[in-house]
Amino acid sequence: MNISRKNALKSLFGTLIGLPALAKSDDKKDLLGFKDEFSAAWKSSLDYTLKIFNQMPEDKFEFKYTPESFSFRTQFVHCITFTTSQICGRLNLPNPYDEKEKQNGYWAKLSKTELEAELKGFYAWVEKTVMETKPDKLAQMEVYAGDKIPVWRLLYALENHIIHHRGQAICYLRLNGVTPIGYIGW
Repeated sequence: MNISRKNALKSLFGTLIGLPALAKSDDKKDLLGFKDEFSAAWKSSLDYTLKIFNQMPEDKFEFKYTPESFSFRTQFVHCITFTTSQICGRLNLPNPYDEKEKQNGYWAKLSKTELEAELKGFYAWVEKTVMETKPDKLAQMEVYAGDKIPVWRLLYALENHIIHHRGQAICYLRLNGVTPIGYIGW
């Protein structure tokens, strides 16, 4: 098949003109795929978080390796409150923990079983929020760490923040003679 220079340039030009439209539709497709991917990773995160959380005996929940460090309990409370406030602030949602935060010492009074229930509720809230957020809102750009990133990337950054604190909790287990379970990936 012979193709003329003119027809080749028309094809190339047509392709270049059409790329932005394809990219836009691919972005929406990717955001729908993001929800499925995030959901699977989030469920795995919950599973691993609860396994680490439940390895610490309740009488060691206030353990700190230095006076200024978070307690074992606070590692998990911080994950709940920080992540929730970031999501609510950026998506303009009411924070489900505002009333609890107003109660003096709310988090410190919770038993291990009660805090585990809060963790499960938090993970369920994030899952529901992500699933109900429209693709255009997930694509919305937000300031983060001196840059601008879309909300969907921020959600991964927040999960990474949880990974950091879960890693801290693993060190707390070891410092208390508890051998952490092996890593559970996606």
